[in-house]
Amino acid sequence: MSIPTLQLDAKSFDQLRSLVHQIMGITIKPGRHAMIEGRLRKRLRALDMGSYEEYIRRVKSNAEEQQAFIDAITTNETYFYRTPRIWNYLYDNYLNELPVKQENFTLKVWSAASSTGEEAYTLGIFLEHFKRANPKFDYHIDGTDISSQVLGKARNGVYAGRSIERFKTACPELFEKYMVGSEESGYSVLPGIRKKVRFFPYNLFDEPRTSSHYHLILLRNVLIYFVKTDQCRVMENIFYQLKDSGTVIIGESESLNGIDTPLRSVSPTIYQHPQNIQTGKAA
Repeated sequence: MSIPTLQLDAKSFDQLRSLVHQIMGITIKPGRHAMIEGRLRKRLRALDMGSYEEYIRRVKSNAEEQQAFIDAITTNETYFYRTPRIWNYLYDNYLNELPVKQENFTLKVWSAASSTGEEAYTLGIFLEHFKRANPKFDYHIDGTDISSQVLGKARNGVYAGRSIERFKTACPELFEKYMVGSEESGYSVLPGIRKKVRFFPYNLFDEPRTSSHYHLILLRNVLIYFVKTDQCRVMENIFYQLKDSGTVIIGESESLNGIDTPLRSVSPTIYQHPQNIQTGKAA
């Protein structure tokens, strides 16, 4: 069946918006009709479906198609060394306040919307560089995302083009030291770093996976996709999984103003657990 003129009507658009919120917690604004239509049109053609109503029924009744729906709808744009100010803070301030002389100290970090993995691997590079100067220090990184498609790319861990260009230019020494590969085949972080990074699916709107587990959580450029009440729900889940001395970093276009959370701002986009502020410790 050829459906080149398939149109998304207002009723189906509203149903899809409701479905996105139900599954992912994300609120699609009324004006994003063309965006939704553009992202789903190829999927309907692949399934040889003649209407969005038919597709909506499929998503509701089929778990495999629900995941394909998530993959199609979610936005995944990231690259290595995104927002240099954050990475400078982590290396120059945050890491230097850790109890690195303590035996068997392992920093547990969560890249909470890891997309295709660049953020988690950038963390791995910076933490590995710090570890080499502090042998008693160790680290583990979890990367999660709601999209199975981007998690597959993250696990593959091979990058090229725009994804790494900024990092290669801004941090040439770190790039040369911790990345392997070529322009033709793509680049990956060293195997020793990859062993300390794992990726798995998680919906930030769901119940927390664990309690008080992470010293550092990066939740960058995610909250902008949620309305205020849902932001509160996400932050409740984040706080539950943060250690008493933990730190949370959000995106540069985001704020926790108006969100009921115990976290306290210490710098733009950087928030700490109240106990952290009281004791003056980073982790």
